[in-house]
Amino acid sequence: MTSRAIATLALCALLALVGGCRLWDGGEPLGEPFGQVGSFSVQDTTGETWTPEKLKGKVWVASFLFTRCLGGCPQITASMEEIQKRTKDRKDLLLVSFTVDPARDNPNELKQFADKFHADPARWKFLLGQEDSIHKMIREQFKLGIQRNNPGEGREVKPGFEIDHPLKLVLVDKNGAIRGYFPGLPHEAEGPEGEKEQAKAMQKLRAQIDMLLREKKGTEWLVPSAEANAFLNGLAGIFLVGGLALIFTGHRKAHTAAMLCAVLCSAVFLGYYLTYHLVIKSGLSTSFTDRAPLAPDWVRYSYLTILLTHTVLAIIITPLALRLVWLGFKEDFTKHKRLARWVYPYWLYVAITGVVVYWMLYRLPGAAEWN
Repeated sequence: MTSRAIATLALCALLALVGGCRLWDGGEPLGEPFGQVGSFSVQDTTGETWTPEKLKGKVWVASFLFTRCLGGCPQITASMEEIQKRTKDRKDLLLVSFTVDPARDNPNELKQFADKFHADPARWKFLLGQEDSIHKMIREQFKLGIQRNNPGEGREVKPGFEIDHPLKLVLVDKNGAIRGYFPGLPHEAEGPEGEKEQAKAMQKLRAQIDMLLREKKGTEWLVPSAEANAFLNGLAGIFLVGGLALIFTGHRKAHTAAMLCAVLCSAVFLGYYLTYHLVIKSGLSTSFTDRAPLAPDWVRYSYLTILLTHTVLAIIITPLALRLVWLGFKEDFTKHKRLARWVYPYWLYVAITGVVVYWMLYRLPGAAEWN
């Protein structure tokens, strides 16, 4: 196979990967918003006030409970605990649990309840306010039903069942718009099938959390992120393939420009990568096992193999790519061409696998229901 044929195939593969990552959301597509949550003002167990404005920029999942509840509250809270466990590296995700019985659920009781479910205070807030306001917010803003069961003539209310409240988890985006309602516990009448459906709903919720966390607007795309890193890798690959095609067709100046752009993309990627992992994520690594705990072993081993070869070759290629640029600048084309034959395929491999690593880590788990 000629070098030109190899370059053509590589370009087709790269475009397919980039296009796939763009078009494949990593799960079932999000529908239209159900409306804005609206205004509220509540406090957490430490006395800190929370409003929609304070939550703006965060994706959050809301649940509703009271600590004395003997109905669905423990199961719903267990579902929230599972979300917390499965999304531990999502910095911009917040879990929010509103008590529907604030008159009796004082901050100390809420904190004890939170501790029982291993709630991380930085990621999971338990909120309380005035009962009338909370109930009105649930009915009018979250569009869910709630009522207090008061004892009457011939009617007895069992302890732990004083309030009929929503058994749903509500997904809210960075702008305060409701994006989905999910069952917080299985439907009792459906038995094992109900458990399967609820597990599938939780998988869908986790996938859509990640989709909302990836949403960016305007200048947000300029901030170092996993998506920006993948884009820079893909762009470098396109310039590499274009540069090869240009030199084969005799366009030396255009080839030089394309290769310099590839170097620039790789350099910016390196800066973005280090900033993202060391500053934004504070050195917290992203594990494929954490992102895709249900993935088959062969997929995990494939990912680790690709990641290892990508990382090692990226370290090796960096000084060699700079050497190529220097030889081209000095117009030592004999040495430049000789070195390029060795460096180019590995450089292209690093660029393409950078996109593949991103896709396998951030998109594939939700799409394949391995998250």
